[in-house]
Amino acid sequence: MALRTRVAPVRSPATGIGLRLILTLLGAAGLIASAFFPWFSDIEGKDLHLKSLIETTFVTTSNMFATVGFVAIVLGLVAVVGLAARFGGLTRAAGALGIVMVVLFGIEVYRETSSIEMQAGPWIALAGSVVAVLAGFLGWRPPAVATTEPVETVEPVETP
Repeated sequence: MALRTRVAPVRSPATGIGLRLILTLLGAAGLIASAFFPWFSDIEGKDLHLKSLIETTFVTTSNMFATVGFVAIVLGLVAVVGLAARFGGLTRAAGALGIVMVVLFGIEVYRETSSIEMQAGPWIALAGSVVAVLAGFLGWRPPAVATTEPVETVEPVETP
């Protein structure tokens, strides 16, 4: 019995963490910035009522905490807080919820107009959400371990 040593390729942890940091900040910036762009009929996300995610009523509200923009800002901040965790689950969750928010909004816009007439805000939120989901998959990984495992060897047999 012979022994074979196998070593997994090692990626620099600084590269993955740096890329995760940059992509998370870009995704969060997209989510936060989307709140200040128009979403539908020149209504900015910071003024568009949350009802627009589940009803075809696209009305404004003066209550900042009941707007689509507030939800986008909170999701962007949650994505940034997700940098504190090792595996990026919180960042992935914030990005996935951002995608759900835009899909719900798109469904309601389509129900109202029979076409997708969303303005820049939801598209920026969607792009930021997708980048945040991708960033959540990067970062710290357990180090590769060199293992030694037994391997059976077969001796060649000479035939006459």
